[in-house]
Amino acid sequence: MGYTVLEKFTHAKSGREEDNEDRIVTVPGFAAVIDGMTPQDKTLYSGVSPALICTGLLSGCIARFSPDIKYHEAVTALTDCIGDYYREHEILEEVTVHPHKRMGANMVIYSHHRKEIWFVGDCQCSIDGMIVKNEKLVDRLMTDMRVTILRSYLETKETEELFQKDMSTLHIQPFLKQQYIYQNNQEDSPLAYTVIDGFPVIMNQVKVVDVEHAADLILASDGYPVIKENLADTEAALAHLLQNDPLCYFIHPNTKGLEKGKDSFDDRSFLRMKV
Repeated sequence: MGYTVLEKFTHAKSGREEDNEDRIVTVPGFAAVIDGMTPQDKTLYSGVSPALICTGLLSGCIARFSPDIKYHEAVTALTDCIGDYYREHEILEEVTVHPHKRMGANMVIYSHHRKEIWFVGDCQCSIDGMIVKNEKLVDRLMTDMRVTILRSYLETKETEELFQKDMSTLHIQPFLKQQYIYQNNQEDSPLAYTVIDGFPVIMNQVKVVDVEHAADLILASDGYPVIKENLADTEAALAHLLQNDPLCYFIHPNTKGLEKGKDSFDDRSFLRMKV
């Protein structure tokens, strides 16, 4: 492997692992956390979760990487992998015209040969205790919008009532759909962001971090609002959030909160390694 896995955990927000749209990859030379994105429109995928299709394809692609592959070559290969699916299923034109129908994923990848961590999208990592994130401006704006709407509702409704049905999340759905026009949009806009979705990424938004002198690495999806030094403490921090701010609007504001009957507000993955 070139590295040693110390802790590895992934869990679906629903509590049913068949729903988990995160995936952890540990193969010789590479480790990755992939956070599959649920598109606003799933009609092109015959009832199968496009996020699950996407993370499966990307996992297989990483397993085929040559050990010395460079980040831009890896990103291109991952993009082509999803693009090939569109072509094979004759939906390329549809997802080109309608970006909100694309499958996609945020990813963080460790290359042991190059001693680098590559970010495409908003996953996160810890390097010897130093937290590194890759957040998107459009997510911060959507979060601010939801929190503003939620606080307005809280003037007349109880937290428990909104926990049963979070109207703020419903209100921002049209805006979440519209934000897809900025996904891998090559025009110069502060709202543009990049993910793996089968279309050329904005290469200067791929974050590359040198970890040549690091000893301990943690890769995680954004289902964890806080990364601690081990899984138990990271889970404890999440539990504290869900207990004290289930609507996710003041401790760690988010575009969505905990839904009634769910284990968390998002799928989550945690991979701790010695390198």
